[in-house]
Amino acid sequence: MKYFSETLNKVFNSEAECLEAEEKHAQALAEAKAKKEALTNERAARAKKVEELYKTAAKAKREYEDALNAFVKDYGSFHATFKTTDPFMSILDWF
Repeated sequence: MKYFSETLNKVFNSEAECLEAEEKHAQALAEAKAKKEALTNERAARAKKVEELYKTAAKAKREYEDALNAFVKDYGSFHATFKTTDPFMSILDWF
């Protein structure tokens, strides 16, 4: 007697083989679903962290600009030299 699995659309020689294959398939689906949920949760957590860091950076930029504007208002100008340690940018400085 042959056994047909409607979930797998496959024919098996015994009932045990059919049930075992369906169980393995169900486990694989559950693992895939759990992995997908874990990735979704990780992505959401990392996106939240990026948003928090952006807010922190925006706040720091506003504070910097306010302090710079106050300094320029009081003293007329502000001189600053910015150096980078990026080797590519130092090559561009030659041009």
